Amino acid sequence: MGIAVSRDDSEDAVLARTAHVWPDIREALMDGIKAAVDLHDFIGWDYRDDKHLYQHMIRRKAVEAFKVLKPEGETGSEPVDATDLPMSGLILTLEHDVVRIWHIATPEIPKPTTPTKCEFVSQPPSRQMSLFDVPDVGRKHELNHLILRWTVREHLIERFDLVRPAGMEKNHVVVDWHRNLLPRCAPPPETAG
Repeated sequence: MGIAVSRDDSEDAVLARTAHVWPDIREALMDGIKAAVDLHDFIGWDYRDDKHLYQHMIRRKAVEAFKVLKPEGETGSEPVDATDLPMSGLILTLEHDVVRIWHIATPEIPKPTTPTKCEFVSQPPSRQMSLFDVPDVGRKHELNHLILRWTVREHLIERFDLVRPAGMEKNHVVVDWHRNLLPRCAPPPETAG
């Protein structure tokens, strides 16, 4: 009988296996911002008067772009699981990871308010998982849970972080690790012709 090898959910391993989707997600959100700005300008509304509508318009445009993202190795015309889309964010399911894409303006991940979100953040730290050879010790999920925390301000994405939650402590989400993805997604600088 072979030894079960656990999936590596360390920061470096997760970034390596998911690097291909971050530029596409950022681009989808940027397209959403452009669509929201264009629609507000066309109607003559100030986006600051209803930030919920503005952010929902960004999200709505991003939903369309996410339909073309596919998990690595997936074939066929079926889109990535984009059917479970709560108003507070988007969900992207990859081969080993599920990513909740949340607009968060605060420095901390907000306390989950639903049983589903509480369950989502409840997973052991990646360091604890690496101590065992069993891939599901102490966890109910076979996929690694991640939060892509993004913040838009003045029509620009000023924060684009990947966060791996590791449960709750004193009504706060414990962060296993996080990484700023903006440098990984920024377009290359234009060169003088």
